[in-house]
Amino acid sequence: MKTRRPAWLRLPSVRPRGLPRALWTRWQSLGPTAQGLGVFLVVLGAIGPVLPVALFVFLILFMIYATWAYSLNLITGMTGYVSFGHVVFVGTGAYALGYAVTAWKIAPLAGVALGGLSGAVLALGIGAVTLRLRGSYFAIATLVTPLAAFSIVSATPALGDGSGISLNLGFQIGSQYYTIWALLAAEVALTWWTTRGRLGLGIRALREDEDAARAVGINVPRLKLFLYVLSGGFAGAAGSVLAWFSSGAFPESSFNLAFSLDMLAMIIIGGMGTRLGPMLGAVIVYVPYQTLLRVLPRGQPIAIGILVILIALFLPGGIVGILRKYVPEARRYLE
Repeated sequence: MKTRRPAWLRLPSVRPRGLPRALWTRWQSLGPTAQGLGVFLVVLGAIGPVLPVALFVFLILFMIYATWAYSLNLITGMTGYVSFGHVVFVGTGAYALGYAVTAWKIAPLAGVALGGLSGAVLALGIGAVTLRLRGSYFAIATLVTPLAAFSIVSATPALGDGSGISLNLGFQIGSQYYTIWALLAAEVALTWWTTRGRLGLGIRALREDEDAARAVGINVPRLKLFLYVLSGGFAGAAGSVLAWFSSGAFPESSFNLAFSLDMLAMIIIGGMGTRLGPMLGAVIVYVPYQTLLRVLPRGQPIAIGILVILIALFLPGGIVGILRKYVPEARRYLE
């Protein structure tokens, strides 16, 4: 006998009055996960003007973390290529904005665009070399890049000679909020797009067996580089927003390897290669960070590290994988 889905899992099937049929059809075709993320992002955008400052700051930092998570998911989650040095794009974007705003006097929003472009160009250069490697060789090669970038930045007079670049842009919290909101929304939409159609099939084939993907005619090097450049561009743009929000770009914070580990933790906990996993991972990593930071400053890395190890060993599919495996009704709604 066919079981009836619980009410909380059933989506409305009646078109709202006044909504064009074409728009409603398009909305229905997105799928439950994309619809849920879309509603969540719309709510975030709508409540911005009425938020108290403390919550405003909290959500800006949360969206920066979520953007980083989706950024790494584009390469590590989609292809299985683990990048330990993704923070190099964060730092590059931060310094691109800092230098452009102070030396060229451009607007911070233009600096964010420059930071994203700088991250993408750097990813193109690094990816052209490192993506020829596989497995642990690729991971080790990426780990070296932020260390090299830290040394270069620290020894460059135009970038502060190791002391960083300080910004004095005043109170622009509203602009920062909607800039990172737009980046996150674009990244969620891009993740949805890359997992559909022929491109999605090619990515899944690449992740499962790279040699088999080559054998059936998929241009594996170009596909990997495409995803890596997108990933680096979004990480660089989010790094620019962090520098804008923090009023400066500084070597120790901009190229902090802990950011790379946080990114990995978010997608491993949430579910690698999924559409919803990075958002769930960002919530689980960032919210405890803000709580434990006040109570036990060194407690968050320990707690997250233990959780990542347990999930990687026993539940490699992350939260999304667990729910899809043990809650059959949720398989259609969690991607």
